Amino acid sequence: RQRFREAGLWLADGEEYFRGRFLALNASVPPAVAAALGAARSAGQSPNHIGVHAAALRGYLAELRDALALARALRRTLVLPRWTCYVDKLWAGSDNIIGMGFMYPGSQDAPFLPFACPMDHVLSPAAWAKAEVDYRDGSFLSSPRLSPELTAAAVDVQLLERSAYDTAAAAGGGATLLPLGATAVEAAKLLGGRSGGAALLRLPHARGLLCGVGGRPAATREFNHFAQPLLRAPAWCARCAKREGCPSNLAKWLTPEQTGSPRGHGEWCLRTPPPPRFRPGQCVLNDAVT
Repeated sequence: RQRFREAGLWLADGEEYFRGRFLALNASVPPAVAAALGAARSAGQSPNHIGVHAAALRGYLAELRDALALARALRRTLVLPRWTCYVDKLWAGSDNIIGMGFMYPGSQDAPFLPFACPMDHVLSPAAWAKAEVDYRDGSFLSSPRLSPELTAAAVDVQLLERSAYDTAAAAGGGATLLPLGATAVEAAKLLGGRSGGAALLRLPHARGLLCGVGGRPAATREFNHFAQPLLRAPAWCARCAKREGCPSNLAKWLTPEQTGSPRGHGEWCLRTPPPPRFRPGQCVLNDAVT
């Protein structure tokens, strides 16, 4: 169903699916990915490799932590971004995708990298369904079934460093502004009071957006427990030509900690670490800032 929705081919959703109050996280390029893309191009190399993709996955999950926390605090439905994939994906390490320019063997003759990721390349739709999270995928805002009035009246939230925000707010210009490093409770209070009537709020990104959940310590623990299974990327696996060849073949793109040791039969899998958990009473920014 998820793939059909993203392709605009799922017509079974009722009209209520397209009504509500939404928080959309816009697609953007994390700084670590922008740096890796620039370095590859400066060296005259293809930027479509596992190193760039690993940095992208880590950044996507980090930003998603904060967007998810803010959506819950605002009691809005989160609209996922249309992320970019820099490598193709195998569901098991059954082929040497590394030697095929990171495209599924047989498809490399018509290069297609990078491409818009389906949700299941970044997250587990099954985990989100099990948690009964009300979300919308990256194609939602371009659906012809969406009311034009909803997008026309959308509010674009501007993110500022705290000092710049304080200056702007003091001058009376804080209607669509939000300070970076706020708690979800503070951010929801600011947005709910000034832009609460808008059906659609759009975030340009979520890098360094939240410092914590705020409120009772139990609220932080509850969010961490809720978000843990959601903020996990499926394993990305490939088969190497030789078992001992995986670390050396991957060294040009990944650190030794990332390459680790291959599994049996020359299979290697990338494991994307989840974003840091919030801690009650402490500031824990997401790791997509740098």
